[in-house]
Amino acid sequence: MKNIMHVDRKESTRIVAALLSFVAGYVDSYTFIVLFGLFVANVTGSFVVAGAEIVGNHPGWIGKLLAITAFFLAAFFTAAFIAYARQRGWSPMVWALGLETLFLAAFGALVILEPPVTDPSAWRGITAGLFGAMAMGAQSAVVRLLMTGVPQTNVMTGNLTELGVAITELILARHRLARDPTDHESSVQCAGAREQLYRLVYVIVGFLIGTAVGPATYVAFGLRGVIGPIVVIGTVTLWALQANDVVRD
Repeated sequence: MKNIMHVDRKESTRIVAALLSFVAGYVDSYTFIVLFGLFVANVTGSFVVAGAEIVGNHPGWIGKLLAITAFFLAAFFTAAFIAYARQRGWSPMVWALGLETLFLAAFGALVILEPPVTDPSAWRGITAGLFGAMAMGAQSAVVRLLMTGVPQTNVMTGNLTELGVAITELILARHRLARDPTDHESSVQCAGAREQLYRLVYVIVGFLIGTAVGPATYVAFGLRGVIGPIVVIGTVTLWALQANDVVRD
């Protein structure tokens, strides 16, 4: 894989966005499998599952509602931390990604610990879910505040809508250019739609690969497979440190 120092800013942003999205899909698939249907990246799913479990009087709803709260609090804390890092002259990308790495490491440690979590109301499983949700809340804040123009890496519903819109705009702009190659406005719209399409495709494909690799890794390695996304985020953090925030747009 290319070193982030040896690619231009636009390409490095796409690579990092794809890796973050991969991690979100990977972690979401793992928490869904090992933490009784918990979604920590796409928290909308946890809202739905929690609602169903409340109606069905299932004990798992407590952990899911707590994870949703943890996601929000982590996004809030990460945003405040980024503002503080900027005031202090620190690299906000490095520190924020480092924070996500720590949350994921805590999540992974709790998941791997023996014995395995077999009860949705077990404190260790609930705590692991909290750290997983905090990692994804931190990631969401990083993308929103430090990667301008990059689609959210953990919410694919809106991204698929934007993908459909971008494809439509690209087709219409190219059709107008075919009739009038000198149409500057259509040329600009075509370039903008193409760029948005690239950004969306990187993120969506990264997430889809993560959702496939996560379960496959679980089948092959069991709970130890949770180490994978920790390594990826740790690597991205080191890249950001080396590149001095080159991943920002």
